[in-house]
Amino acid sequence: MTIESAWRRPTRRILVIRLGALGDLIHASAAWDEVQRQCPDAEIHLLTSPIYLKLADLMPNVQKIWTWDKRAGLGTLFSLAIKLRKERYEAVVNLHPSFKTWLLTQLALPKKQAWYRKQKFWKKGLALRQLERRHATVDFYEPFRRLLKLPYAQKLTPVLRLPDGIERPKSSQERWIGLIPGVGAKRGNRAWLPESYRELIQSLLSVSGTRILVFGGPDEQQLADAILEGFPSACVENHCGVHDVLGTARLMARCDMVIGGDTGPLHLAAAVGARLISIYGPTSLNRTGPLGVQLGVSLVPPDELKCWPCERANCPLSGDAHLACMRRISVEQVLNACSQLMTPV
Repeated sequence: MTIESAWRRPTRRILVIRLGALGDLIHASAAWDEVQRQCPDAEIHLLTSPIYLKLADLMPNVQKIWTWDKRAGLGTLFSLAIKLRKERYEAVVNLHPSFKTWLLTQLALPKKQAWYRKQKFWKKGLALRQLERRHATVDFYEPFRRLLKLPYAQKLTPVLRLPDGIERPKSSQERWIGLIPGVGAKRGNRAWLPESYRELIQSLLSVSGTRILVFGGPDEQQLADAILEGFPSACVENHCGVHDVLGTARLMARCDMVIGGDTGPLHLAAAVGARLISIYGPTSLNRTGPLGVQLGVSLVPPDELKCWPCERANCPLSGDAHLACMRRISVEQVLNACSQLMTPV
């Protein structure tokens, strides 16, 4: 069956459900970008969390945005379902499986449904490192592929479109370096150590004209303050929780490079075209590594350390082995990567 014959009506109106998180939503956007490329007459509508409305506005292939707070009661879900039903969706692609989103999908009365299924492996460490894994973007694409009978994809690239606007002035003598030291409260073992960031900043500021911009959410303001304590205020800036997604994305796009671990803001920086140094330990670079980066360096622990990637929320090891995957990535390695990215090509 051809793609054209798979649908009776020329306009394929598809509702996509993805409520969060930041990095997952950015990765998922690559899937419907590919759908739009394969099926130009497809009309993508997105249901996401209210906090990601401005992020969804940056996605070029989303024609309509719905928002819903998953913490709200069932009453709001039924009210939303009534509105969705009026849209007469040909299909709902649920990329955020849960009981509530399943119920919402049924109440929307689509003609077709497709669901996200994450590729899972039970192996850890070196055994997991040796397996071929699909990138998260491909996992999010798979429901669309099955639904529309599209070709397989190896990797897909998320791209966000920044609207025109007044940019913050930056002289040609300045070098802006963005840091993302926080990784959220749920997966703290993804973070490079604060003392490593402090040592890195000290070395970076030895170059005249360097300005350090620290990015993150409101909960990471104190972490950023602690890392920046004692450095000249004229050279360091804490932007954690200060800007919305658009403001943060614009600043990241202006940075000469951005450095951070596996967290949503890192993928935001990648999607707006920033040069990246990504620091990966407990998570798999093949699975959630940044994509679409024109110039970037990804750092991982040494091969002889057999516990990575473990994909755990917290490091189960103790003593010298605790967080060894992040501690074994040295400041010197990051500085060498900085030099590599700053070298003209």
